[in-house]
Amino acid sequence: MPPLTNKSLNRECVARFRRWLNAQHYAISTQNSYCRIALRLCRFIGSHSLRDVTPMGIADFLTKTLPPRWSDGHVLHQLGALRGFFDFLYLGGIVDSVAPRFLKARTPVRKLPRTLTQSQMKKLIATADNARDRALLEVFYATGCRVGEVTVIRVEQIDFRRRCFPVAAKRQERMVYFGARAAIAIRRYIGRRRSGYLFQDIIPQQKGYLTRSRLQWIGNWRDYRPEKGHVSRHTKWLGDPSQVSHATAQRKFNKLLQGIDLTRPKPDRPLTRSTLGHIVKEIGRRAKLGTVNPHMLRHSFATHLLERGADIRAIQELLGHSFLTSTQVYTRIRNNAIASAFRKFHPRGT
Repeated sequence: MPPLTNKSLNRECVARFRRWLNAQHYAISTQNSYCRIALRLCRFIGSHSLRDVTPMGIADFLTKTLPPRWSDGHVLHQLGALRGFFDFLYLGGIVDSVAPRFLKARTPVRKLPRTLTQSQMKKLIATADNARDRALLEVFYATGCRVGEVTVIRVEQIDFRRRCFPVAAKRQERMVYFGARAAIAIRRYIGRRRSGYLFQDIIPQQKGYLTRSRLQWIGNWRDYRPEKGHVSRHTKWLGDPSQVSHATAQRKFNKLLQGIDLTRPKPDRPLTRSTLGHIVKEIGRRAKLGTVNPHMLRHSFATHLLERGADIRAIQELLGHSFLTSTQVYTRIRNNAIASAFRKFHPRGT
């Protein structure tokens, strides 16, 4: 075998870094993000070894690969991923020092999260025009779950008697609760289904398709029979386009398909994060509420609990925050509401 180059060794380090992150139960999104940044660094250094990377080299990588628009949080995230990668390399004896640890990014200014009012939430949910979308909004607002947590909810885990289900994220598990309205919406959506992901991907049944080349009409379909162990693609010649019209070829193809099993299995596959986000955004647009995303519903969940007198520690547990400081941002939102009420109702508030 030819000797491995620095490029291939660097890529192998990233592959092992991903396996280590998986063994440490990091979220899939975190694994993808960290490894994407590590691979970008490997492409940046080219044929150089990771052992030769210096703090100045990390600084060059961060500054020369900045997108057209960036924030302090973007730089902090990039640096955090590289610190994790080089910590792994240092523990494995690949590098002699952790170069990213010698750099310090600016602490990003924490902006107040945007939330919806209670009346806006009612309007948003009322705008959902089908059972799936109504159940999705009810689950987001009733539980305060992150979008990644909602994608992996399974029907068999939902306890409708106690109206709760477990959520595993960020290497810890917590119990989240939902109310009667969310329970009704979920039951209407799942019907008699008792297993699988709650929000399943919709996979259309195959119908076969007709294509044309310069010399022939071709019928195409796939065979999904499980005994074969794999999906096989089939084609059938249906005539010369110079002699056979499209309508005739389509009739011949339809007749052929009558004797073929076109059944396509429906795997237990959840809706993706991007699909869930698009659904929420589209409903928000139809409700004329501006840009709405799933995390905004999580912020609204926490803010409304606080406004109605919930204890901040209880909200921390419901949100799954590791540190109370992450939850205390909602007290600032509440203080803004208090200040607004003072200016509106006090005789000398303006």
